[in-house]
Amino acid sequence: MLAGAEGPVEASELIVIDVSAAQDVKTEVMAMHKAFPKSRLVLLTDEFEYEIMVDSFRAGVDGYIVKEIACRSLVESLRLVTLGEKVLPSALLEHLSDRSVMPGRSGQSGAELVKLLSEREIETLRCLIMGYPNKVIAHRLDISEATVKVHVKAILRKLMVQNRTQAAIWAVNNGVDANATCATVAVEPQAVEAPAESMALSQSA
Repeated sequence: MLAGAEGPVEASELIVIDVSAAQDVKTEVMAMHKAFPKSRLVLLTDEFEYEIMVDSFRAGVDGYIVKEIACRSLVESLRLVTLGEKVLPSALLEHLSDRSVMPGRSGQSGAELVKLLSEREIETLRCLIMGYPNKVIAHRLDISEATVKVHVKAILRKLMVQNRTQAAIWAVNNGVDANATCATVAVEPQAVEAPAESMALSQSA
């Protein structure tokens, strides 16, 4: 594990965990999070593994980065984490495309989803899967950022999750098709600052 300097880790530091050196990733993440609750935790992995990524975010990590990322993008990804963003690898997009045509684990049907969320909330949820910030979502759905915030808060409440990352994971696990609305849209460079090799999900609504 890498935690910056060799000395004691301050509570405000960024902690990077090398997955290849960890025996039990989830256990180590939970232990590190408990020991340094105010620190930001990032996993650095040799290859993308969806299940490990999901378990890691549930355990409290702030970023999951594949080692093949370019140096400049790695630095920018770590900077985003220190600013409070959740950073995921771009490989997740390919994985979501494969999973989007498969039924969700909990068997959530389209009809049940419509009963749970409004049409706009479903469209917003699809954009959350892609990691789009409120500004981009507002542009794509032709609504105000204030309205996007209302939809996001409603989604978190109805799905009984705490943040956008958990909402996106819930959507993937329940077979929500990210490609239907937002996935085919090219994000305008000036609209989002996340590096090409990673995605960022904001903690705030």
